[in-house]
Amino acid sequence: MQSTVNDDRPLPAAAAAAISTGHMIDAIKLVREAEGVGLAEAKQRVEAYVQHNPALKAQLTEQQAAMKRKLIQWALIIDVLLIAALVWYFFGR
Repeated sequence: MQSTVNDDRPLPAAAAAAISTGHMIDAIKLVREAEGVGLAEAKQRVEAYVQHNPALKAQLTEQQAAMKRKLIQWALIIDVLLIAALVWYFFGR
């Protein structure tokens, strides 16, 4: 099956702005609305745009790493609070 994605056309400005802020899903939605294409083609267009912009790709990778670090941090905080609650429940009464 041959890809129908035309990489020569620029993305809509709103989609490019969404990508630069890390909102990939919003960018795909904007491409679908602006160009009237299906989900798969819009996703391919957005992914191709990111692949052809190394600085943007690096920025998105860093944003994803930062989100993972925040998620791990919150998970550890919740774990500590749960352990403290269990210790209080079983030994502090």
